Amino acid sequence: MTYTTPWQRSCDCRCLIHHHLPRTTYNESDCACTITCATQPLTLLSDRWGCALFLDPAGDLWHVPAMTHGTWDWSKAAEIDTRFDLHDAGRLIEQLLRHVAQVLAAPLT
Repeated sequence: MTYTTPWQRSCDCRCLIHHHLPRTTYNESDCACTITCATQPLTLLSDRWGCALFLDPAGDLWHVPAMTHGTWDWSKAAEIDTRFDLHDAGRLIEQLLRHVAQVLAAPLT
């Protein structure tokens, strides 16, 4: 079985914007994709920060704020950069997620 990256997959979570389509942007205002959508890249849930953290196709760390009832505010999704309060911790998390993504993408031996 060949591995397909999330941004090459079709949405399977019934989001009205992306259903059966690939999702290449993460901050569309009407997006209702879930964290379990096939298009969602490697994700880390952070209750303490009130968001989910994930790598975009370029390997940069993004965050999406959590809302009530397990929904996500995709319109406010953004890359974690130097303006983010937890930038230093974010850099470490980005490195670790990149490493995990490499390990998961490697062929099984």
